[in-house]
Amino acid sequence: MIRLAFSLIASLLFACAPGFSQTKFYNYYDSGLEYIEKQDWLRAIEELRSAASLEFEDADMKRIYGTRFIEYFPHRELGVAYYNLKEFESARKELELSIAYASTGRAEEYLKLVRNRVPPARPEEVKKPAGETEARPAPAIEQGEEKILPPGALTYDPEKVRQVGRRLTLAVIPFQGKGNSQDYVEAATDRMVTQLVELRRFRVIERTKLEEVLQEQKLQVSGVVDDRTAVDVGRVAGADAIVVGSVAIIGSTATVSGRLIDTQSSEVIVARNARGDGTNLEDVEKLVENVAIMIYNELPLVQGSVINAEGEVMYIDAGSDKRIRRGSRCVAYREVGDLLDPSTGAVIDKKVKMLGEVQVEEVLEKASKVALVKMEPGESIKVGDKVVVK
Repeated sequence: MIRLAFSLIASLLFACAPGFSQTKFYNYYDSGLEYIEKQDWLRAIEELRSAASLEFEDADMKRIYGTRFIEYFPHRELGVAYYNLKEFESARKELELSIAYASTGRAEEYLKLVRNRVPPARPEEVKKPAGETEARPAPAIEQGEEKILPPGALTYDPEKVRQVGRRLTLAVIPFQGKGNSQDYVEAATDRMVTQLVELRRFRVIERTKLEEVLQEQKLQVSGVVDDRTAVDVGRVAGADAIVVGSVAIIGSTATVSGRLIDTQSSEVIVARNARGDGTNLEDVEKLVENVAIMIYNELPLVQGSVINAEGEVMYIDAGSDKRIRRGSRCVAYREVGDLLDPSTGAVIDKKVKMLGEVQVEEVLEKASKVALVKMEPGESIKVGDKVVVK
């Protein structure tokens, strides 16, 4: 009910707001509520964290445009999502923070469940999003209350790096099959989507939404056979980059390849492949998982500051020493004050204002040249402002 009421208000505002930017916190919040309704907890967390990165405090009334207000509880809904993933410590922190800002019956109810370690509904009782495959355990495992990254697999934890707005949005284009692999391409595509979602590094467009774009472009799945067409599809779908993959089975060997292509420049950001001796479906899906992890590791979440700003060409203090890559998209932002814990008064974070986006054009050892991609209305990027890779 809350989400439907909000959607009605938001749709009216979006229609009448000239130059409307898709980086508003209430866009992210509305998407998060949609995923909560679908019980798609991982995608809900991504959207709700995007909202909270821009407007942190839960509130009974949050102004979104002019004299329009909504109920706004990103931390409460994050707590609900974490609870349903059985990540009780993360759920407790979010729910307690929500209650400290603005107590609600929903937050109190879930906090009681969390504190008593009452398990959520069994997986078979939870409705899965349309068009999604059965999810396997995430690459990160839990040990006690803390999530631990498996040694040698993932090189960083995205939840430990500041997020401003939305992380890099990916669209996974239907895989192509080579050799005797045609029967595996759909499963390989689904596994790539699921793995990228579970890594919690990217915002991954749902398969059903991508299929809608394909239909609107009058393309069949088999029609996306070249990079130019794939990039156009990804751009229309709202993706920053697309994943183009293929499966090849030759004799007793299977190979899975994946390329990440920027939808604005059409340049390949990352290209990786994995090869193995097994050729059954399980073997192929494992290779897909390995390629997804390779893509993840090649795009670390680097933070830095603007050290030179002249027009649309700038430099940041992050280079090859921090593993930043040419083609990386970065969000530029400014710290504008402290965020205080409403219970203790302690500083828990910084308030930020999103300024725009830049893209890395040239990587030096300790700095990188970046170019302006887009700017928020009325903003400018100055020396001393911060950046973080999307």
